[in-house]
Amino acid sequence: MMMDQISLSVILSFIFALLVGILVGIERTMMASKEDEVKGAGIRTFALVSITGFFLVNLFEGEGLLLTTTVIIFSVLFLLIPVFRYKKGSIGLTTSGALVITLLIGMIFGYRQPFLGLVASSFLLALTSSKRILHRFAEILSREEFLSAVRFLIVAGILLPITYTLGPIHPLVGPGRVFDPLQALTMVLFVSGISFLSYLVMKTYGAKKGIQISAFIGGLVSSAAATASISQRSKSLKGKFSSALGIHLSNLSMFIKDYVIILTVGGIRLGRRFVIPLTILISITLVYVILYRKKIQREKKRSERARLDLGSPFALIPATKFGLLFSIIWVSSYYLQNYMGAYGVYMVSVGGLISTTSVSASISTLYITGEISGTTALSTMLLAFGFGSISKVLIARTYSKGLSRKITLSMLILTTTSFILVFLLNL
Repeated sequence: MMMDQISLSVILSFIFALLVGILVGIERTMMASKEDEVKGAGIRTFALVSITGFFLVNLFEGEGLLLTTTVIIFSVLFLLIPVFRYKKGSIGLTTSGALVITLLIGMIFGYRQPFLGLVASSFLLALTSSKRILHRFAEILSREEFLSAVRFLIVAGILLPITYTLGPIHPLVGPGRVFDPLQALTMVLFVSGISFLSYLVMKTYGAKKGIQISAFIGGLVSSAAATASISQRSKSLKGKFSSALGIHLSNLSMFIKDYVIILTVGGIRLGRRFVIPLTILISITLVYVILYRKKIQREKKRSERARLDLGSPFALIPATKFGLLFSIIWVSSYYLQNYMGAYGVYMVSVGGLISTTSVSASISTLYITGEISGTTALSTMLLAFGFGSISKVLIARTYSKGLSRKITLSMLILTTTSFILVFLLNL
């Protein structure tokens, strides 16, 4: 009778709680062995703590005060562990904190919230296993750079809640309107976030490799934001070819990301239609990637001697400048789409000036629901790629005219090729 009452979700939640406890325990044991520390808690301990949290929720269901008291008692006991470890010559609160969090994660699974539990587990494992990386970053950042990050977070912490709760200000301004302040602020944060990633990677691996790595990763998030971040950083580099290479690498990752979206949302049939056009655009981009790499090799000796001044990783003024440009293009796209009339769905491609990803998703959805044909979907996306290439030049010019001149020809070739492909498709 008892077994009949146990649902599949309860069993899966228990298994997840157990597995998370085991994984955290393995990570803590491995870390203690690498650093020759006294092991405070191992695999079995973390597994028991996790399933204890799971059972506490089910045992004290409806008894909030009793459950809270029990959790506090366990937490105090876990936090006393460093006292006993200190006597054996080992210090640190990470394991004790991990035990408390593991107990809470077990409780999350007990409340049948597997997604939230898995997300929390991922963050816990990421934090506990990244000691050396985080300490390395602490060594890299100067006091001024750290204060810059604090100021940025304070500004973001004030503005985000305000824009999130902001209601309609005007028929065209507000949440879900033509101009959404939250969307604009999000793009500013994207630029600053990618800029910070670029900053850390450049300081760790050097300016040249750092730009290339962060550019490719940034393109997977937003190639426009990555271009803005790279253009901003280009001022501190003596040569501009590394920045130009970075912009093309972000374009390359953008093509890959958008194709995955097209294939996932639009299906295999639509994905097949994009293979040849995307192959052509990617090939052109790769040609310029190779050319810029050769140019970088020629200036390598000269640029290595130059002092690299990366500035603040959280510069608000450049990020705000991009946010304004983003907003202008966004509003312009709206009016173009709504007042050009007969061109219909093709005007959606103007959104490529801001984000080709949003165009990919929307067009693929229209195709899969049967509202547009495959030719229309392909033509619109290719137009969006063309507009996206134009936007890279506009963004780069906002920060550096020299950099914009270096990428103008290649971006014009990509735009022209996209438009010619659209013309050939519609013959």
